[in-house]
Amino acid sequence: MANTFNELAFSPTIREIIVSRPDEFITVLTGSNNSGKSAYLKKSISDRSFLYVGVNRFYSFHHLTPYSENTHEIDQWFNQQQNVAEQKFQNFEGSFFNCATAVTRLSNERRRLLFETFRELFGVVVEVKAEDPDNDFSNRFVSVGGESLSITSSGTRLFLGILAALMDDRFLVVAIDEPELGLSPTLQRKLADIIIRGNRRDVLFPHKPKIIESTHSHQFLDRSRPENNFVVSKSGNLITASNCKNFTELHDIQFRLLGNDLSELFLPDAVVFVEGDTDKLYLEKILSLHLPQARIVIESCNSDIASRLNFWASSLGDMQISPYRTRTLIVYDKVKQAGIERICRRIGLPSQNIIEWSGNGIEYVYPLNVISEIYRKTGIAASDLSIDGDSVSYGGISYKKMELCKKIVDGMSGETKLPTEVETKFLHPLKNIIN
Repeated sequence: MANTFNELAFSPTIREIIVSRPDEFITVLTGSNNSGKSAYLKKSISDRSFLYVGVNRFYSFHHLTPYSENTHEIDQWFNQQQNVAEQKFQNFEGSFFNCATAVTRLSNERRRLLFETFRELFGVVVEVKAEDPDNDFSNRFVSVGGESLSITSSGTRLFLGILAALMDDRFLVVAIDEPELGLSPTLQRKLADIIIRGNRRDVLFPHKPKIIESTHSHQFLDRSRPENNFVVSKSGNLITASNCKNFTELHDIQFRLLGNDLSELFLPDAVVFVEGDTDKLYLEKILSLHLPQARIVIESCNSDIASRLNFWASSLGDMQISPYRTRTLIVYDKVKQAGIERICRRIGLPSQNIIEWSGNGIEYVYPLNVISEIYRKTGIAASDLSIDGDSVSYGGISYKKMELCKKIVDGMSGETKLPTEVETKFLHPLKNIIN
């Protein structure tokens, strides 16, 4: 057991990770609690050109303190943290910066860029105002949409503070411990777009600092370059970091960050795209009777499954490495939409998740005993139904498709025998997915 922070060993060291990848701007450290992620970042304080942004950054302030240049500021911080690292059983979570000092250090032009970025992202005006507009010597404060930054959300202060710290051109490397702390999913995504995906990088960070961050959030993984993500583990006093090799490993990392089990996130267990409203109503009834505890979403696509599926795949980023690749199903009739098969191949939808009915209409897979009761004829077969536009007829009795569907679902119970095609093509695959 290490008694002091300096007794911990790292393989590779933080500097070796950076030097081995000279063209990469971002390094992402993931791993379980107590795996050593934060220790890697804290080790960066051994270099004066590194800025460590610790988890203890929840600051509230109103007045801005006038900036006074201190040429020894970094040395003083460095010496202070080195003393802590050498003390027994001491840890440190503080940061060299806080939001107030980070904002006041910036030049007028750099501060303008920071506030303008926030306005463009969130539609809120941020500016420095005098507490007494008629007195140039009155205290200054940061106004966010007309309110003091001190009474806005902590997420706003955290977001502005991290960006302001990254804009400090005295540092070549910025190490951020859990950038997601205190940020809503929307703020996380916006911040990740900047620090991970490089949006606005040239404008906000022209000095091109390298960024190292530890995270428990899938938002802050580098999804475009798997090798920029590292999994950290600890054995005794040795902390190691192994970089991700490919998208398969990245998918595994992302899934573990999501909690391993999608049901824990109150996300759907599966998503099913169908052609129309009657398909949706009938299949939802089946699920309510046979899989009542499952969270399965059925989406009616108004006969355009292709565009809805394409949008769904795009929203997931890369369908082929998404946990929802095997949890997305489509259901369509024998006469199918043009181009649907091509889209399924392009996004990598498994063939077993593509359900094609043998007939041209959901009406042909309704339970026969319920159909017989509705049309008052025993021994009726689904093929006996006559479908003409929106009408479904038999023996002189005719119903609109939605009217018939409602009668079908009203007549169904847990004892209703489903057509074999519904059992084998629809119900069994879903049971396999959620079990």
